[in-house]
Amino acid sequence: MHSLDDISCLAAPQVQHAVVLLGRGGAGAASRQSLIALAEALRPRLPPGCKLVAAFVDKAAPSLPEALQQCMPARSIIVLPVFAPDEPALLRWLHKLAMRWRAAQAQPDIQIRFADTLLNSSGLPPILLQQIAQAAQAPDVAELAGERWQNDPDAWSQVPEHQHHALVCTGPRCTALGALAVWQSLGDAVQARQKLRSRLRLLQTSCQYPCNHGPLAIVYPEGVWYGRLVADNVAQVIETHVLARQVCPEHHVHGPVVLPPGI
Repeated sequence: MHSLDDISCLAAPQVQHAVVLLGRGGAGAASRQSLIALAEALRPRLPPGCKLVAAFVDKAAPSLPEALQQCMPARSIIVLPVFAPDEPALLRWLHKLAMRWRAAQAQPDIQIRFADTLLNSSGLPPILLQQIAQAAQAPDVAELAGERWQNDPDAWSQVPEHQHHALVCTGPRCTALGALAVWQSLGDAVQARQKLRSRLRLLQTSCQYPCNHGPLAIVYPEGVWYGRLVADNVAQVIETHVLARQVCPEHHVHGPVVLPPGI
């Protein structure tokens, strides 16, 4: 196996190189931090001057287009997918996403190459065998779980106070369109407004499918779909729905356009 220091294409003179370490986002900060930690471990092994950016397909930022932008002014970018299992349709879409980003640049001659995914790497089986050998010497799970392993935290058994759910799509395509900024903005607004917080519960979802309308959010129980949301207006759209009982026609995609009176 070769180290990245041995890859001459990343050390070619007079060419600015960059690598995007691309993973899947998770439900919590810890899952995102693991990819960032991997990037930090990889960074000193890259040739001098080669920039490295950690990015996420979904549920976290930066997205692939944002990461490609952060790689500038690199003229050669390698995208290194580090997620499993492989999804051929997702990978095809990521290729298209990279091409759209490149077409929008003032100098669209930037070279973008995708590395093989983890499951296609011939170097993965030896690494997994090493992991198995290490695990054979690890403590039994009972030694790590603690004495109260059958008792969930009390909060996990309590239904929070709410009358509505807002399901914000953070699937790959909505993420590429800015869904994480939409999610963060809406979350901040809910935390800041007690009346809204008492009635609304926020949830992230994977792909909701009508991606061309993204970023998307669905408000239940009425089942109203809102699309093309942006961070600057999502709180107003959702708050008007929940508290004023009005549907925003500009962002309405599907579902009722007239809401029943609130409780």
